[in-house]
Amino acid sequence: MPTVKPPPWELALRRDIRTEFGTGWSLSAQSGKTKLTRRYSNGTRSSVMLDIPFSNGHKRDLLIAVGTHVERMGQQKISLRESHRRIKVTTANPQGQFDWAAAVDTYTYGRRNLSPGTQHATGARLQKLLLTIETRPRPKDGRELMAAFERQHLLGKLKPGSEGRRKSLQEIAKFLKHCIEHQGLDPQWSPVTGEVRQELVGAADGRDARLTPPLQTEALVSLLKRLEADGRHDVRLAVGLVAIYGLRPAELATLEMVDGQIWVSQVKRNAQDMKRSQQDQARGKRRMVLPLDPSGLEGLGAQLAAQWASGLVKLPLQIRTAITTAEKTGAFKPVGDAFRQLLDRYQPWLNLVAATPGLTPYSLRHSWAWRAHKGYSRALSVRDAAALLGHNPETHHKFYGRWVDEQGLLDAVAGLNSAPMKSDGLLYP
Repeated sequence: MPTVKPPPWELALRRDIRTEFGTGWSLSAQSGKTKLTRRYSNGTRSSVMLDIPFSNGHKRDLLIAVGTHVERMGQQKISLRESHRRIKVTTANPQGQFDWAAAVDTYTYGRRNLSPGTQHATGARLQKLLLTIETRPRPKDGRELMAAFERQHLLGKLKPGSEGRRKSLQEIAKFLKHCIEHQGLDPQWSPVTGEVRQELVGAADGRDARLTPPLQTEALVSLLKRLEADGRHDVRLAVGLVAIYGLRPAELATLEMVDGQIWVSQVKRNAQDMKRSQQDQARGKRRMVLPLDPSGLEGLGAQLAAQWASGLVKLPLQIRTAITTAEKTGAFKPVGDAFRQLLDRYQPWLNLVAATPGLTPYSLRHSWAWRAHKGYSRALSVRDAAALLGHNPETHHKFYGRWVDEQGLLDAVAGLNSAPMKSDGLLYP
């Protein structure tokens, strides 16, 4: 029986696959769909079914689908069948669509040994998450997903700072991390952490007392002097910029010198930011930062700015490498991670951590807020401090409210004590 020659479109598709992805890949029609086969050099093979018709009209979809599997298998070091299990490749979405419902099933099955109450709570939270994923406008990354989940299922239902809010967001974060590490979810869905997560949890009455402590002025001065004595000028530059300018560590990636002043660009968006128009967001993406020099190191902020701008002193190599990555990916978390790792490897910093429970790299940023409200004879206003730190006054009050209130009381009493008194103890009009 003579061999039937494949139609031209099929020959062209095979040629394109071979050109793009090399040998060992083939497609064939089966039951109205397409079978994708991977042949290995040892003679074995593996096949999966693509939910795409094997036809000329779907040639481009098929080529994209093959590329999706090739890329995912290479990046995640997984088999064709595992890649097929993790993503749905269809005519409507040949690039592959993550199966959230299946991921929930896998995740909850892995937690089947937990108590019935915990299993029930986990299941309820993840079912709400599935609703959030399908709600329009659909979230596009982990930050938007967690913020949308908070608005839809926690706002007005659980008190800010409550254990329920904390556990709900913690469970969602664990689920997203599991999906990225074990089920092939794109890292863009990484859960928010640190200060951003805390903003979603909110602050309960009295919660500001448990704020990550600021690095006190004396300790900051000692740390900066020790870095200089040890010849760690690059780390001193990074620590000094964060502490004296009130930067988020990740904002080291966005420094600009404009007319002699340092400006930084936005590296985070909270729930309030997402509600603003694109025009308003664009206006708020950059802010000027100003130094609050600690007592004993007057003028250091300007000195550090000049060192950085001139290139006389460079940021540490680990941070510069992370900045290069951030400029390519748009993800700034690695910059903050690199900053933390540098401090965690420096013994004088570890000594400070041991002496001050709860101290973290963010304590350097908090030290700026501490000096703004407690370090000078005249405190900076909440509005001005919030603008320079890059958040709104409500967020500022949430995190630093106790300091602000204490300063207000001190100022009020000082003003009262300085007023002239009548002999009967009443103030003159």
